[in-house]
Amino acid sequence: MSEACHKETGQCQCREHVLGRQCDECMPNCWWHAERQECLPCECSPQGALGQRCDVEGRCICRPGHSGRRCDLRRQGYERRETRRPVERVPVEVAQQRWDGGGSSSSRSGGSLYRTTGGCPRGAYRPRIASFDCDEAGQCRCQPGVTGPKCDRCSRGFFLFQEGGCTPCDCNHVGNNCDANTGQCICPPHTIGERCDRCAPNHWGHDIMTGCKECGCSVVGSVAQQCNMNTGCCLCRDAYRGEKCNECQLGYRDFPQCTACECNTAGSESETCDQERGANVEGHSCERCKPATFGLSVRNTQGCSKCYCYGLSQSCSEAQGLIRMWLALKQDQTVLPLVDKSNSVETMTGVSFQHPEILAHADQVTPALTEPYYWRLPEQFKGSMITAYGGQLKYAVYYEARDETGSSSYEPQVVIRGGPNKDMVITRHTPGLQIGQLTRHEIDMTEHEWKHADGRSMTREDFMDILFYVDYILIKASQGNQMRHSRISEISLTVAEEGLPTTESERAHQIENCECPAGYSGLSCEECSAGFFRLRGSAAGLASGAASRVPSAAGMGSCVRCQCSGHSTTCDPETSVCQNCKDNTEGSRCDRCAPGFYGVVRGFHDDCKPCACPLTNPENNFSPTCVSEDFHDYRCTECAEGYEGRHCERCSSGYHGNPGMPGGRCEECKCSAWGALPGPCDPETGQCRCRGGASGLSCGQCMERHVCGPAGITSCDDDCAGLLIRDMDNLYGVITSVNLTTPLPPPYKILYRFENMTEELKHMLSPQRAPERLLQLADSNLGSVVSADGEQVEDDAGRIHKGAEDLLRFIQDTLLGAT
Repeated sequence: MSEACHKETGQCQCREHVLGRQCDECMPNCWWHAERQECLPCECSPQGALGQRCDVEGRCICRPGHSGRRCDLRRQGYERRETRRPVERVPVEVAQQRWDGGGSSSSRSGGSLYRTTGGCPRGAYRPRIASFDCDEAGQCRCQPGVTGPKCDRCSRGFFLFQEGGCTPCDCNHVGNNCDANTGQCICPPHTIGERCDRCAPNHWGHDIMTGCKECGCSVVGSVAQQCNMNTGCCLCRDAYRGEKCNECQLGYRDFPQCTACECNTAGSESETCDQERGANVEGHSCERCKPATFGLSVRNTQGCSKCYCYGLSQSCSEAQGLIRMWLALKQDQTVLPLVDKSNSVETMTGVSFQHPEILAHADQVTPALTEPYYWRLPEQFKGSMITAYGGQLKYAVYYEARDETGSSSYEPQVVIRGGPNKDMVITRHTPGLQIGQLTRHEIDMTEHEWKHADGRSMTREDFMDILFYVDYILIKASQGNQMRHSRISEISLTVAEEGLPTTESERAHQIENCECPAGYSGLSCEECSAGFFRLRGSAAGLASGAASRVPSAAGMGSCVRCQCSGHSTTCDPETSVCQNCKDNTEGSRCDRCAPGFYGVVRGFHDDCKPCACPLTNPENNFSPTCVSEDFHDYRCTECAEGYEGRHCERCSSGYHGNPGMPGGRCEECKCSAWGALPGPCDPETGQCRCRGGASGLSCGQCMERHVCGPAGITSCDDDCAGLLIRDMDNLYGVITSVNLTTPLPPPYKILYRFENMTEELKHMLSPQRAPERLLQLADSNLGSVVSADGEQVEDDAGRIHKGAEDLLRFIQDTLLGAT
């Protein structure tokens, strides 16, 4: 009637006899007139039609004996055929009333014939004592042919209720059915035919005694009113179902219209679209998750999963950008340990590797372990396994034993221990294990079909708590009775990682991505954010800097802001030790100054000042540490060797220098042991105090005319050696006085002679003949000189003096000849 529809529901305004959201269907009991382009009522005759529904051309379904478009015409010559034997013709209602015994006894024949005075009436057996009492259930003991709790009417197949019982009917040809009062033979209800051997139209289930039952097919939903004669099922139209076609087919709603549901299959039940798949979906087509739920999936019986987020948030969505990857054994992990069910006893005895399987030989394992025993998976299957939710644990096992069933057969196939306190144990039983056959298992890593160790059902919250930290995963290695050996292979666990889907790595589903409160991070808020650490125990919620919410998992602890005295924003999330301390601080709380700095840590960037020992530049800082003294002063605590003072500002005794000057430092005096007097050197210049005959900064140089050595210093300036040394000095003066720098003519002959004389002079002045050498010889022979004859000494001295004079004259002559 209008182009506009309802703004909220989208329902169009329909004409008369038209329905549907878009006004595209005729109402029940109406049909579409193609020429007039409108829906018209069927107008079927109430007397002649089986119902008010008509076909697509407006024709009604007529009862027997009627015809016409609306079944309003009576067929001529139609008469119901009866049985050959006389059978009373009575209406169906009357026959049913007779069949039921005529109602209560007080309504028959004015109420006089069957009236009783209490207790059991005349139809009951009379006991020998005058009593008409019934049993504890109220049932009287009836005579043959009498029925009812009070024995007050005839049974089926009997008539004429009177004293002593009822009379049997003589109607075997019609199932022994007769009138309860007159005994007249009648057909069972809803039967036709000479022997009442067929059901009337629109009836089914013929029984010669009870008759037929009405089909009761829905006029709207069924193709015809006649049902199957044996089952009573009606033939339904496409959008209808049910035994009587009185329900909408799957995918349709709102009987009797039965319009298409158009429901999201992941969020709705397969039975009907009128009911949501679970408590976690909403929308007209069940196409979205309710608040605080996520991950609409066909595999989820609830449609969507509840946000867990360890109780820290009610807002989450399905994590995006994740793919399924596999955790598997490494190449060097060729064997696995065998442990008992509690993981308290371990052995590697009897375990071997036969590619690609790991074998356990029972006869070698039994001395160390009693059944049941399990394979324990390696380290990569431990730790946080939040992203394993929705994945699968896969493996293949093979058992060889004498009997199929043994004590181990009733033990769980998989055992996992974990949780924040590592005290939760869950188990998974796997039916159908067979001896002597390799079986592959794919265990879903969701809460379904897992149990607590005590047999309690597993919730999603419990399963997420286990995945917070998996301590170990055990897979059963013993099965059957008198097992000989078992094998395991193809072990893997699917987890989620960031990546792009491929043919081998499908997109990961059923993993929540929570909107975490301040202090928490991770897909399920299972981690502490940067700048927070995990504080466990009862005081976690009361600690300064604690996050606003506390996790629901027992033992998980709260995330507390790092306590770093204002000098760091990060710390270890488990130990709370501060990391990357700034502003020259250190310590687990950044609460003290680093070596080389001093001050009181109060949370300011200049809390710690550099130690000046005595200067701050590295070349003049001679102590790695210092400590505060008073409020604005400090003391260097580890002055290097050779430095002393409050700030290492001076050199120690035995050292010299100026450490307070840039580039200055203290150096050891290093005074000569034989040339210096005892005591320190000058603290600034480093000059040692020298003995007589010694000189230099360290007194390590011997002065002229002295002999120095470890034995001491000896002066050579005496009447003997001193005289010779003076002569040598004079000779040296003469030689050095000659001026050889003026130009000279080339006197080659003189030069040749001078060359020869020079060679002879070199020989005479050789170290063996030098005056110093002669003095040393004289000193070494001093002892023998003292004991020798005085005359000999005089001769020697004269000879030496003469030799010196000869040498002097030779040199002078040589020089004169050269000029």
